Amino acid sequence: MKRFLPFLLFIPFLLTACSKSGGKEEPNPDDQEPPAVRAHGTPTGDLVSKTIGAAGGTLTSKDNTLQIDIPAGALTANTVISVQAVTNTLPGSPGDSYRLLPENVKFTKPVKLTFKYTDRHLDSTDAEALFMAYQSQDGIWRFLPKTALNTTAKTLTVETTHFSDWAPFAMYWLRADGASVLVTKSTGVFIYSTKQNMKPGADAGPVAIRRERVLENSANIRNWKLTGAGTLTPEGRLAIYKAPAKVPNPSKVTVSVEIHNFIPAGVIPGRGATGKLILLTKIQVVDEVYFSGTVNGVEIFCIDQHHKYIPGTNWINISGTIRDNLGFSVNIENISKPIQATQYQWFAPDRGGTATAVYGTFTAPATVTGKTFWSKCDASQTVEEYRASTGLLVIHQVENLGGVEYITGRLRGEFYPQINCGPGTSLPFDLHFRTKIIP
Repeated sequence: MKRFLPFLLFIPFLLTACSKSGGKEEPNPDDQEPPAVRAHGTPTGDLVSKTIGAAGGTLTSKDNTLQIDIPAGALTANTVISVQAVTNTLPGSPGDSYRLLPENVKFTKPVKLTFKYTDRHLDSTDAEALFMAYQSQDGIWRFLPKTALNTTAKTLTVETTHFSDWAPFAMYWLRADGASVLVTKSTGVFIYSTKQNMKPGADAGPVAIRRERVLENSANIRNWKLTGAGTLTPEGRLAIYKAPAKVPNPSKVTVSVEIHNFIPAGVIPGRGATGKLILLTKIQVVDEVYFSGTVNGVEIFCIDQHHKYIPGTNWINISGTIRDNLGFSVNIENISKPIQATQYQWFAPDRGGTATAVYGTFTAPATVTGKTFWSKCDASQTVEEYRASTGLLVIHQVENLGGVEYITGRLRGEFYPQINCGPGTSLPFDLHFRTKIIP
């Protein structure tokens, strides 16, 4: 255990015991902690709008994840209602955050919001731990204990009379110290929470969310389990995963753990009285460089990856090969050296942005399966403009080791088939990479 002491010293404590002095109970420091103030998200997708009046109506986000149902009589006049995906600043929240506009709209009846979750949203948490949350202008996220969970339909539903940024909130989630681990190396796996100090009847209204921290109390933590190659050593409230000597197939392993009695009985009716949560997280076993993730829901792992500066330009190319020369080619334009950790919007020929990606076979004859933009046409099939993919390319870290530059990052969005007009049937992708420069 000594080998992990340095980074464990930085873990904040979740539970602080009360003590008594002179027969009087001292206040718990956690009870005095103010809610966390977090930045507001920035747009990552197209704005979807619809004019809705007194008769009511329905609007759905572009990805069909969040549905807004406005009942008849909730609005007294025609109002442009909008929804847009934005970056999610709520820790542990699975998936995107959604901005509902206009924020100053006044509803005379509650509006229903329905969030449709998938298995992707449960990669680090359990459906029983999910609630809906919103972020107000003060930067504080608040979750609604009255969130209705339907595990058959896989939905979270709440009622509200105001608009703001909304996202799913995970009361507990599981996360490794790193999303990937090098062969033969180890990483800690921890349970995180925002430690909401709820009391019976807390379902009456929104609960402000505090800062996230590692769960310290191991009393209700049971049954650590590893699925995949390597070894897992449980150590009470955490576990240590050690990767095998070479990248396995499949290259991702899954660590799971149970939390029993995760919500005290009676605090939130219908949630956690005697049940348990099964949290899980996936860890990518990697070599020195990697390019892995999903395309259209299918796991991929590149066998060759690199990046290079293009002489005489201000852009770089990042490439990865999956198999039979099928792979990715990503260009970032208007970039200065040395490269910095930052994020880039996907680019379309006439709509700004700085990055484009191509997916296909790159040996002659090259076959382009998709690009991160598509053409919008008028009735005569004349291209009016191009639409860029949703999502982002993010460079998380740049390292120079022994004179070799390494870039670690993530790219997510959609590949659109190369047809004359329209987006066609797109292929969503979510990829993580670590590349090194080649001449």
